[in-house]
Amino acid sequence: MTAATDYLRAVEDGADGLAEFYAGRLDAPVLAARVWEGRADALAISALHYARHGLHVLPLAPGLKVPLGDRDGCCGGTHARGSLDARRDPDHVLHWWRAHPTANVGVATGHRVDVIDQDGAMGAVSWARIGRAEAWPAVLGVVTTPRDGGVHRYVAATGDGNGAKIAPGIDYRGAGGYVVAPPSIVDGRRYTWVQALDLSRAAR
Repeated sequence: MTAATDYLRAVEDGADGLAEFYAGRLDAPVLAARVWEGRADALAISALHYARHGLHVLPLAPGLKVPLGDRDGCCGGTHARGSLDARRDPDHVLHWWRAHPTANVGVATGHRVDVIDQDGAMGAVSWARIGRAEAWPAVLGVVTTPRDGGVHRYVAATGDGNGAKIAPGIDYRGAGGYVVAPPSIVDGRRYTWVQALDLSRAAR
């Protein structure tokens, strides 16, 4: 039995002490998502692990970026409201992914983390220009996205809202937004952590 399986079972049983113990045997939450790739319960375990580290998560439609909603029997019968439906309570999260094990994982921004969304070659050029600016938030973790040249850079939440096209090919996801998180798959390609997320600099 792996530490990931033990962790999931402890969360299901409400054994917080054991869950913390097994969580300590796993990598940082972001790296664990890579370790669990290929597991049938990788999405559920990742969503739980993010939530236990203070990130607000929400279920997204399998293979898509949009939230599950009423038609999917999700979210307690409420309408899909994007980041407003996100939760960090492990019991709530576990219920969602037990009902929808293939749901992609969304992480709401504005809670502990915001995300700088880079898209394509133009975004790479913009980031090379603005990424070293002293006023820019320090990068806490990096994800590659299914789009060619797509990168999500996680930073500590600033309290700012979403900002579309803050530079060519660069959007900002802040309060009220969300991003798709690893190990979700869209268009047959996986979101993947390439730099571990360091939440020590992100306020709870």
